[in-house]
Amino acid sequence: MKVIFLQDVKGQGKKDEIKNVSDGYATNFLIPKGLVKLATQGSIKSLNTKIKIEKEEDALDKGETELLKKQLEELVLTFHLEVKNDKAFGQITDAQIVNILKEEHKIEVDKRKIKDHDSLKKVGSYQLEIKLHHSIIAKLKINIEPA
Repeated sequence: MKVIFLQDVKGQGKKDEIKNVSDGYATNFLIPKGLVKLATQGSIKSLNTKIKIEKEEDALDKGETELLKKQLEELVLTFHLEVKNDKAFGQITDAQIVNILKEEHKIEVDKRKIKDHDSLKKVGSYQLEIKLHHSIIAKLKINIEPA
C-alpha cells in the first residue's frame, strides 16, 4: 500500500515521504495512529504543493536573514566599563548586547543565538558570531572602552 508519512516513523519513513508499506501494517497500525494517510493522486498533488510552498518560504526567510546578517556586520557596538588600575569592573553580557540591538537598532536577536565567546570584561575589540540560520552566521563587532 502506498502511503504518505505525516510524521517520522523510526525504521519506516520520514515526514512527507511517500513509500510502500505492507497493507496490514498500514491499516492496523499506521493509519489508526494518524502516522500516515493513503497516497492518492489528490493527496500526492497537495503534498507536492505544500513542499513547493515550504521551499519558497524557506528561500524568502533565507533572503531576509542575509539582509539581517549584512546589517549586523555593518554595526559596531560600543560599551563602557569602569576601569581602575588597569582592572575592569563588571563585564558585558549577551543580554546587554541583545538589548542594545533591540532598543537602538530595532534588530531582534535571541541571546541563545550568540555563539560561545570569551568573557567581555577587558577593554578592547571583540568579534562575536551570531547564528541566524542553520547556514548563516553573522559577525558582530564589539568595542569595550573605559568609562
